[in-house]
Amino acid sequence: MKPNSHPLDWLILATLVVVWGSSFALSKHALLYLDAAWVMALRLVVATAILVPYALVSGHRLAAPPGIWAKFTWLGAVGHAVPFFLITWGMYYVSSGVAGLLMGAIPLFLVVLAHFALPDEPLTIPKSVGFLLGFAGIIVLIGPEQIFTLSMSGDELAGELAVLAGCLCYAVHGVTAKRLGFEHPLKQSASVCLAAATMGLAFALGLKPDGLSGVPLSAYAAVVGLGLFPTAFATLLTYRLMIRTGPSFVAYSNYLVPVYAIVLGAIVLNETLGWNILLALILILSGIAISRIAPRPERTTA
Repeated sequence: MKPNSHPLDWLILATLVVVWGSSFALSKHALLYLDAAWVMALRLVVATAILVPYALVSGHRLAAPPGIWAKFTWLGAVGHAVPFFLITWGMYYVSSGVAGLLMGAIPLFLVVLAHFALPDEPLTIPKSVGFLLGFAGIIVLIGPEQIFTLSMSGDELAGELAVLAGCLCYAVHGVTAKRLGFEHPLKQSASVCLAAATMGLAFALGLKPDGLSGVPLSAYAAVVGLGLFPTAFATLLTYRLMIRTGPSFVAYSNYLVPVYAIVLGAIVLNETLGWNILLALILILSGIAISRIAPRPERTTA
């Protein structure tokens, strides 16, 4: 991970936080009428319908050797289709607070995996302290009591494990995307979403072939919103930012999204902001600052 980032990198990260922060409300509404498999599949279809024509008009041919398409298929599975389904399904059974707490595990999973898989992203002491401070900020933000609401049995446990598995998928995606190398961000985004949509549609049709009957227009509108912003736009920004900074920098967004969601609720819905919001933000931003401390170069002896 590069210790110094351009202001544009932080602007892209902030945009990702805003875009991803909108996904929870849209998913919750879509889940009132659609199975989790169809929410996953339809948002990927919408993203593909946007990104593929955009890539072609921009002069990016999607034709590629089988090895490149194998990479796109892997990234589409582990970074889109599988975690979209697992986390959406898990949200049936866990509260928003618990889901937010569990999503905070993504950066922790990622920094450990990156240490072993990416030579230029070692798990330094500042990075370890920084990411742990960020997770502490999530606990303060959502409430320490959420730890004690974690279930050890039944559907709630299954939902928690599904969300955690989806988080692990995101971490694996970030590490393997960098390890496998990047194409042009637009070509890669379009191709990955196309592969993921193909898999997602096949899965949804096999699991619940009648899942689109009797669905109101508002649910489709929510899915279109999911496809446009937290999927198509976010995928394009994510690959662009990964190329510039690496996956660990992108992972900061998972600490900032819950803060954004709560602050947005206060602005739009006049919800009360407690002391924990400020403390959580201080912890998260401090963690980011500490994790960006570059290791000292080793001294050489004459």
